[in-house]
Amino acid sequence: MPVHIYQILHVTGIIMLFMGYGALLARSLASSDNVAVRKLGSITSGIGLLLILIAGFGMISKLGHSFTAPWLIVKMIIWLALGGIIVLINRKPALAKALWWSILALGSIAAVMVYFIRFQG
Repeated sequence: MPVHIYQILHVTGIIMLFMGYGALLARSLASSDNVAVRKLGSITSGIGLLLILIAGFGMISKLGHSFTAPWLIVKMIIWLALGGIIVLINRKPALAKALWWSILALGSIAAVMVYFIRFQG
């Protein structure tokens, strides 16, 4: 599969993850127990995480990067952190505002790893 297909899937996964988490965080901030929103946000973010992982590894292989490159290790740690944040969103609604900014920071760090750090090596 061409690398641009992996890139499109990767970005689509990122959009899905942030949309899903945005819905879940908005639900928490509104103090709502809306099950439909929780289900949609959880499914969307879960599929997004899966797309990010599969397309990311596809791109790594296609572009010939080493899986031990420091920027990739940081991105994998960020992926794990983003995957675990859903537990905090659903179980600790009081942390919604802090998680909102934490998720933004993690996404920004991931972008820095690709667009600045990767091209320096």
